[in-house]
Amino acid sequence: MLKKHFIVVLFLLLFAAIGFAEQSSDSIVSRRSLFVIPHASYQQETSVAPGIAYGYYFKSKDISRISSISGSAVYTFRNQFTFNITPKIFFNSSNWYLYSNLNFRNYPDYYFGIGNKPTNTEQAYTSQNLSLLLQPQYIISKHFLVGASLSARFERLLTYSTFERNKSAIFQQFGNEGWEPYSQLNVGLVAAFDSRDNQFYPQKGIFVKSFFTCSKAGWGSNYSLLELSLDFRQYIPLFESHVLAWQVYYNGIFGGNGIPFELLPTVGGRDILRGFRQGMYRDNALIMGQAEYRLPIYKRLKAAVFCAVGDVMNNSDYKIDKLKVAYGGGLRYRLNDARVHLRLDFAKNNYGDKLQFYITATEAF
Repeated sequence: MLKKHFIVVLFLLLFAAIGFAEQSSDSIVSRRSLFVIPHASYQQETSVAPGIAYGYYFKSKDISRISSISGSAVYTFRNQFTFNITPKIFFNSSNWYLYSNLNFRNYPDYYFGIGNKPTNTEQAYTSQNLSLLLQPQYIISKHFLVGASLSARFERLLTYSTFERNKSAIFQQFGNEGWEPYSQLNVGLVAAFDSRDNQFYPQKGIFVKSFFTCSKAGWGSNYSLLELSLDFRQYIPLFESHVLAWQVYYNGIFGGNGIPFELLPTVGGRDILRGFRQGMYRDNALIMGQAEYRLPIYKRLKAAVFCAVGDVMNNSDYKIDKLKVAYGGGLRYRLNDARVHLRLDFAKNNYGDKLQFYITATEAF
């Protein structure tokens, strides 16, 4: 497993709210803002890995519709890297909204098998991956959006000598899909309802988003797949900026001729079931619910406590061996008038794994 011996936040804030006007009101963001957050980590597989998280936020007359460009980048002392950029743009007099993402990486990881039970499999590999997602959506009314979803992905895995010794057992138990280079081109539909007062740190409102995509082998893809996702979130204001937020999330991917394991839904990471290592448990379907209580501390500083339950499962039996529970807390620091917050989270789980630490500039949901 990737073991982080230390994580160093070099500067919590290098540039915050670089603006061109006086303090804005709650309903108008009258100045642009930029932040860059440097950080560094050390792992045996990467050596020292410096990186940044960044974001640029445009001026807006409506705090619920703010265009932004955010992302992250890491480059290790062993010439490994990840690069991620997510433009979210309102255009044509805010009649259209484009959600997009570009991800490029050459980075080590571990394969733990498929399923929701712990396994003895722990196979190192390096993922060379390029992926693009485009979701242009037409705003048909104040809260409703409909549009198309287009995604493309190419991936190649680099393996080591241990894989050659173990691959027969791995293929026999979990299949061999995803170990050979593959490409996928997915097209589909997306629909959303969004009544949140702000997309970065909502204090009231509801957000619902669903998309359905498909791909066909031979039409730019190696695999014929169907994917369905449903995301429901509600934000309930309590008193004096105290907010109760909760989410239910489902993601399923189905295919008759196999599915590359990197495409399977997985628990863990900084957003879904924080407290589990991302990639340790993966399967055809994921269902998860989480709640978070957010409260002010002093001026720009806030805190949060959270709990989540869920699991991955196979679409043939939907059997859960031991439901996964994660819990934790953290701090938030508001970076700009768009309500973007620096997020520091600590989380544990009911499987007895070690404490997980996350630093990012977006909320989990």
